[in-house]
Formats: sequence, structure tokens, C-alpha cells
Amino acid sequence: MIDPSRTVAELVLEQPSRARVFDELGVDYCCGGKRSLHEACEARGVDVQAAVSALGAAVDEPAGETERNWAEVPLVELCDHIVAAHHDRLREELPRLDGLLEKVVRAHGAERPELAEIRETFTALRAELEEHMTTEEEDLFPLVARGGPYDESQVAELEHEHEFAGSSLARLRELSGGYDLDRALCNTHRATIDGLRELELDLHQHIHEENNILFPRALTAA
Repeated sequence: MIDPSRTVAELVLEQPSRARVFDELGVDYCCGGKRSLHEACEARGVDVQAAVSALGAAVDEPAGETERNWAEVPLVELCDHIVAAHHDRLREELPRLDGLLEKVVRAHGAERPELAEIRETFTALRAELEEHMTTEEEDLFPLVARGGPYDESQVAELEHEHEFAGSSLARLRELSGGYDLDRALCNTHRATIDGLRELELDLHQHIHEENNILFPRALTAA
């Protein structure tokens, strides 16, 4: 039986497949990873026992052949993975989504006023992410390769930037009705909604790997 007093980050680190359960429940396991399961469920209005049951079932799911336990790999390898799997993907997806949003707002902004706010929220998130990735690749990750020393205030600032990303994702989800494809007005709008949903899923995993694995391990090893 899963103890609801354990943090959501601990639960995902113990069993990575639980991340999918938290995504389905709408529970933040990355920026809010330090909260207990009970607190996280309460914040989202999720029944704790239902969450415990779903998380318990996830334990029996077989891990994919390519799934790695990033809590156990060398830190340099983890940094390389973050760049290849997440940063490079963002550098492709952020411009693509920006272009899609521009078309959708131009075509349907008059009948769906929330589309303008979705684009505004996304634009701010994109700017923050692009600057954030540069800081990590030019400053933090080279420090990891050298084994430190680390500036704890810099790590705290990166975590703060993650909080901004998390709140932006929550707002995008709210404005899009939970990424409901039935609300799509055309194929471009449908592609935009699906792309934003995929962005959220990838960023949750991305931030989890940094907040709950990379940063604590780097500071402990220093």
C-alpha cells in the first residue's frame, strides 16, 4: 500500500511508470514534486484513495525496453539526455507551435477570444524556456562535467523558472479545456491542441528529471 504522506517525486523516482498516472490525474509531479501525495491530490480535488489504487496498479506495468532509470546514470549522461531528448525537441516544437497558434488566432480569434490568451501565455513560456535552456547548457551542464562547484542560488533560480513553466502549462491546459480535441475548429486548431498537450507531457518529464534528479544529485555530490 502506498503511503499518502510520501512525496509525489519519491513515488515517481521509485516507479517511473507512475508519472503517466499523475499526468492522467492532473497531479503535478515535477514542480510540485516535494508535496506529499495527500497534499497534491487535495490541491487538484483528486480522491486520495483513487490515486493510491491507480498508482498501485502502475507498479505492475512493464517498463519499456528503452526506459532508463535516470536516478542511477552518471550525471554527465543525464545532462546529455536532457539536451538530446528535451532541449532539442523544444527547439523544434516551440517555433512550430508558435506558427500554428498564429494561424489559429488569425482564423478563429474573433469567435474564440481565449485563443489570444493561449498564444500570449505560450509566447511568454517560449521566451522563458529558450533562455532557460541556454543558461543550463552554457553554465550548469559544464559545471556538472567538471564536478562543480555549484552555486546553490543558481539552482534555486532554475527551479523558480521551472515554477513559471509549470504555472504556464496549467494555464494553457485550463484555457484549452484540458486539451479537448472536440473543441477544435479546424485541422490546424486540432494540431495546435494536440501539440500543446504533447508539450505539457514532455515538459513534465523534463522538469522532473532536473528538479527531482539532476539538481539534488549535483548539489549532494559537490
